[in-house]
Amino acid sequence: MKVGFAVTMLAIAMLCAFAVAQENTTAYWMTKARDFSINGSTEEAISAYDNASKIDPRNETVLIRKALELQVLGKENESTKAYEKAIALLDEDLKKNPQDAKAWMNKGLALSSLGRQKESNQANENALVILTRSTEKDPKNVSVWRNKAEVLMRLGKWEEGLQSLDKVTEIDPKNLDAWERKGEFLTLMGRTNESLQAFDRSLELIPANNTKERSLVWMAKAQTLSYVDRKEETLKALDKALEIDPRYLVAWTTKGYLLEDLGRHNESLAAFEEAIKIDPMNAKSWSAKASQLVQLKRYNESLQAYDKAIELVPENEGKDLALAWLAKGDALNRTGKQKEGMAAFQMAVNASDKALQIYSNDTSVLELKGRALFKLAEYDEAIKTYDRAIETAAPGSFYAPMVWIGKGNALQAQGKNEDAFEAYNKAIDLNPIFADAWQGRGEAEKASGKVTEASESFYLARKLGYKEDDPSIFF
Repeated sequence: MKVGFAVTMLAIAMLCAFAVAQENTTAYWMTKARDFSINGSTEEAISAYDNASKIDPRNETVLIRKALELQVLGKENESTKAYEKAIALLDEDLKKNPQDAKAWMNKGLALSSLGRQKESNQANENALVILTRSTEKDPKNVSVWRNKAEVLMRLGKWEEGLQSLDKVTEIDPKNLDAWERKGEFLTLMGRTNESLQAFDRSLELIPANNTKERSLVWMAKAQTLSYVDRKEETLKALDKALEIDPRYLVAWTTKGYLLEDLGRHNESLAAFEEAIKIDPMNAKSWSAKASQLVQLKRYNESLQAYDKAIELVPENEGKDLALAWLAKGDALNRTGKQKEGMAAFQMAVNASDKALQIYSNDTSVLELKGRALFKLAEYDEAIKTYDRAIETAAPGSFYAPMVWIGKGNALQAQGKNEDAFEAYNKAIDLNPIFADAWQGRGEAEKASGKVTEASESFYLARKLGYKEDDPSIFF
């Protein structure tokens, strides 16, 4: 199932740099977590936040950032618990000091991530009142204007948020954080050229020897360019990031996925091989390499790469094992080894069940189990699993549309085209960027004799990057 190329959002404002700290302090571990996150090492980032929490268990910021990383991994139950714990601590703080704008901001962020948008908006409005009062008392306070910009953005007041950032750079023209965040604001506002100019200004301010920050900004430029589908320019920005920091793992993997999207599979393979040189124990890079070998019809090599990925996944990481077995099963089917492919899909079900013993309501794992059952042609069981996933999916979850698509596929395989059509529509209502949802809807319409409507759905699927028999898989 493929959504299409998108560079990981850097969220510079959320992952703000910390001062150099002594080892085994909260600040030290938060800095380590930031570095891990930037390089795509999500599990290591979570571990670093755990270390920070051991030192300061009441630090709400640590809990919220850990929750964000857990969301990236699809561990929505754990993420929800971390957010709820942070909210409980923030409520205690706000009882003592209801004028703490930062606490209201953190509460707003946590509530929004839990899908409690009305409460989130109220928390951010409370923060805005306090921050506005502060700017009136101290109009030269850069940090207050910076926080006000963030709150305004969360409330959908983009122009006002940008004006607050303008105020920061007016007071402090060399404020790197403000210029970087300006670039992100402008990207999300669709003002691409201005965004690139803001990032260029950031690059002017960053010392030449600060390779980490410079490569990060080039990645942000790649993000901006990818939003407007300027793929060749995106590649150039990624190459610039890698020129500055040749060991930037996320840049190599991002480049690999972009080259795959462009159909340049030999170059994509080379990018993932560079990623493996940097981190030979990274199962995700091995799986991505295997996917490109499948595209190149180098099936025996692809199976060896999948085996390496499976070998590297820790036994307690059932989700990653399920993903690897699913991908290997697809590769085996392509070689005509259907019996071995079915065995691989059963291994994916087994790995999913093992993960669900620990996290019984993990939407992402349920989605994987449903997908494996579908490939085993166990359609009734697949639908039951997808229904369970639909019930557990958090509001705004990335996986919510995916489980509706999976349910639609299983219904369609049973010839229940009207029900499948409704399932695909649910997915599209949740997030219209999934090519598979439009393709599935087109197939359901075609089967129901709605030829014109089907043609429109197929057209949108192709525009979103749908490819038949795409061996790529989320990992």
